[in-house]
Amino acid sequence: MKKDRLLIALCMGVLTAFLFFTRAAVAEEKVPQLPRFYVNGKPVSLTVQDLSGLGTRPLRVLIQRNNKARGDEWIRAHAMGAREGDTVRVAFTAPMPGMRATIYKIHREEGGLRYLSMPSTVYFKEAGEQSYQEKIQPFREEIFIIVFEKTGSADEKDVNVRYFEERVRNLVIGSYKTNLLLTSLKFRMKDFADDQARDFYERDAQLLIDRLIDPRRIFLVRVWKAGKA
Repeated sequence: MKKDRLLIALCMGVLTAFLFFTRAAVAEEKVPQLPRFYVNGKPVSLTVQDLSGLGTRPLRVLIQRNNKARGDEWIRAHAMGAREGDTVRVAFTAPMPGMRATIYKIHREEGGLRYLSMPSTVYFKEAGEQSYQEKIQPFREEIFIIVFEKTGSADEKDVNVRYFEERVRNLVIGSYKTNLLLTSLKFRMKDFADDQARDFYERDAQLLIDRLIDPRRIFLVRVWKAGKA
């Protein structure tokens, strides 16, 4: 009888472990993966963005704070190179129905001005893949911010998406601001296309994140200017 009970207990343990790892694997499959990038039709490998310097400390603290609260790699920072005139395509996949993928872009001109725009937002009624493509204009630096959210319907949109959808906006980022400890990150912006927008306004990066609807992943991909071929 003891052997039978031990055998039953062992089988139940194996079954429990199997169900646990199966559920974990399924849960992992539901997490949006790093989008794939293509330059002139060819896939490129992204590198992990180095955020170890003093100048990147506000962004590093922002990422670490959110990853600690929501799980490791909830926000991930990567980098890739491209040349002016290259065609860059971003292929992003929603692993489950009812997800919204939004691409924000910070474009820094040669002269130094930075612009924030929202070139793409897609609601996935079913799991699947979409892509965004653009031709790289003259730039000093470009950053793609790809946000995945779980929403109840196509009409459920966070404040950030609604703001950019209200009309086509290309906000000027006048400056980045932080505190003495370099633990906060704020954007000082203005919509020069709006005749009523007379003044700059500030938005804390953490506030922009907190406005998201059930966010699942955020990917930051910095594009640096590659040399001539």
